[in-house]
Amino acid sequence: MFRMCLRDVATLFTLTTLLKVSIEFPTGAPTSACETMMPGHPGVVPQSSPSPYIIKTNSSSYTKGNPIQVQIIGPGYRGILLESRTFRSTATLGTWLQPVNNTKVLSCPENSRGAMTHSNIILKTQATTYTWMPPETVCPNIIFFIATIAEGYDTYWLGVRSSFIWRDSSVTCSNGTTVPWISSVSVMLLLLLLLLF
Repeated sequence: MFRMCLRDVATLFTLTTLLKVSIEFPTGAPTSACETMMPGHPGVVPQSSPSPYIIKTNSSSYTKGNPIQVQIIGPGYRGILLESRTFRSTATLGTWLQPVNNTKVLSCPENSRGAMTHSNIILKTQATTYTWMPPETVCPNIIFFIATIAEGYDTYWLGVRSSFIWRDSSVTCSNGTTVPWISSVSVMLLLLLLLLF
């Protein structure tokens, strides 16, 4: 009798855990998460320990029209929200191309292909490769990939970042001219001097 009761408790615990995992956004992050990157799991906070995940790219620079491959290296994960950003901005940059199995593109405000997210809670591995296309009209000097990665419902890491991806010197901005960082600073200093005198 006691053994039967323990088995029933164990079964109930397992079913409750599975139900809990599948209730909160089992088919991907909501659009509202694009800016904060918070998964919205009630009562659950991000892990404070260092992330076991690394965001790996196949390039350290970007050029308009040349896609970049992005992988999440580490243990298997069930949930993800992956974006490209630049400093002091929560706006998503570039577009994500055809999603791989068990993932989908997430439409963010002002960018309909601005993020990648999970489409189910099937385990994803480092073999999962996401493809990102650099922006056509904006060319910040530095971009990076940032992610929220969920190992499970109760365990996720917020703000996992890639190494910096530098704008290739051949990239032209939307006005059709190349604007190297040093030239931009020189022009701003010249304008400042003109205003002072």
